[in-house]
Amino acid sequence: MGGAWLLAAAALVALRIPHLLGPLDDPHSWRQCDTAYYSLEFFRRGIDLLHPSVCWLGAHRTLIFEFALPEALSALLYRAFGPDPLWDRLVNLGFFLLAAFYLFAFARLVASRRVARLCSLAYLAFPLGQFYSRTAHVDFAATAFAHALLFHAALAFRRRSAVHAAAASGAGALAALIKAPYLIPVLGPLAVAALAVPGLATVGLGSLALGVPAIAFSIWRRHVDAVNGAAPDWQFLPGYYKELNPWWWYVGSMAQRLEPGSWWKLARRLVLEVATPLGSMLALAGLAWRQPRQDSSGAPDPSRPGALACALAWMAATAAYLLVFFPLNLIHNYYQIPFLGPAALLVGLGADLAWERLPAAGRLRAGALAFAAFLVAAVWMVRPLGYYRVDWLRIEAGRQIAERVPHEDLVVACDFASGYSDPRLLARADRLGWSVAIPDLTPARVQRLEALGARWVAVVTDPDHPRLSPPPFLGPRRIEHAALARGGRTLGALDLYRLEGPAAESGPGGPREGGPGARRAGRDRTSSAAGSRSS
Repeated sequence: MGGAWLLAAAALVALRIPHLLGPLDDPHSWRQCDTAYYSLEFFRRGIDLLHPSVCWLGAHRTLIFEFALPEALSALLYRAFGPDPLWDRLVNLGFFLLAAFYLFAFARLVASRRVARLCSLAYLAFPLGQFYSRTAHVDFAATAFAHALLFHAALAFRRRSAVHAAAASGAGALAALIKAPYLIPVLGPLAVAALAVPGLATVGLGSLALGVPAIAFSIWRRHVDAVNGAAPDWQFLPGYYKELNPWWWYVGSMAQRLEPGSWWKLARRLVLEVATPLGSMLALAGLAWRQPRQDSSGAPDPSRPGALACALAWMAATAAYLLVFFPLNLIHNYYQIPFLGPAALLVGLGADLAWERLPAAGRLRAGALAFAAFLVAAVWMVRPLGYYRVDWLRIEAGRQIAERVPHEDLVVACDFASGYSDPRLLARADRLGWSVAIPDLTPARVQRLEALGARWVAVVTDPDHPRLSPPPFLGPRRIEHAALARGGRTLGALDLYRLEGPAAESGPGGPREGGPGARRAGRDRTSSAAGSRSS
């Protein structure tokens, strides 16, 4: 099976290659824009892991979401090969493969080589992993370190190894700094591994493996709160709150958990995007998997944790993680990434059971065919699920803003849905500023933002939202109206307004579209922007 497994694994990894290039895509391109902007600012201003930058806090810049180790690695590649989101994607793909490797190693530790191989193939094939493993994202970095903690700690318990406990503690500390909630799921199988070899040594090794991450997280959170607490208090912006990492945002309310539609939405994701329907059937079959806990010679090995018990405990702990961080799981499908590990282990157990029990015709096994059908279906499902959508409207608008606005000027970026923390227009324009939805753009807010240094307002409209148009009060300051199109298809329009200096002299509607004043202003600004970029 070894050669076929390697070939299948290589083919599944190769599926990502065509999607490593091109613009940042949806779902959730906004999070990727933030990640790629971290990397870009590290490239330009030096790598400062304690003070990363966002583009939507005006000139303030500094805001921490997580320990930006993946972005720092991307910035090193930027320096070597030039800034490009390709490097963010490759770094994330590398962490995904590391997570898959540790999942394979853990499955091999608790089950068998065949289960490990089937489990790792399932992990490579799941649709959610296919998409997010090649995005500009940090979640698989946290997942890789969480899987490393699980494997090294389980091995430390079995071998009474302080070295593996130290490796587990280091991996756990990095996972805690990047995304601490992703450690909760691995506590389930880790508890099973500890119970398989009870004793004071296990307690000591477990304290080392988990104590260091807890201390590191506590120290890191103090720094994060101090840095983010220094962000400006701009509560005049809709939805803005001074506390940029509020606990209530993470955990939500009981009412959210009592809404049947929310559970239906999550259940559909887990079946379609995580396990897939065929994978779910194999996972259910895995509940009947039985294998004596033996060592390599076939003798009983009571120190070996049961694979099924580990899988069930892992899934239960992941469900607990979902219950705690319910609103995040509901809003962002990538918060279901922690489910990929236990789901893959259960699928591996079910496929192993089918391999043994379903009839075989010579060397052709029905169980192998069933597993192959699951892999093919998982690969096929990615497109119908709506992955790889490209937001050409914001991409083209960002390009045109970059051509017209000097790099050092602050911009108020507006479209049909931008909230105050939305980086999608600003990051693609490579400009600092603020994001405001068109309905929330009022004279008072524009005046406040102008006092904070805003020099431009960029309003992006599109045919899908015909009721949203640039507010009339900005009309006298309009510099340019430009069509947004791609491949002959109209996407929308960009209206650009200058906030400093006298209002435009061409009447309440601003300069005529494409008129000489607009073209001259565009040439002047393009020249200025080019000069600022070259400096």
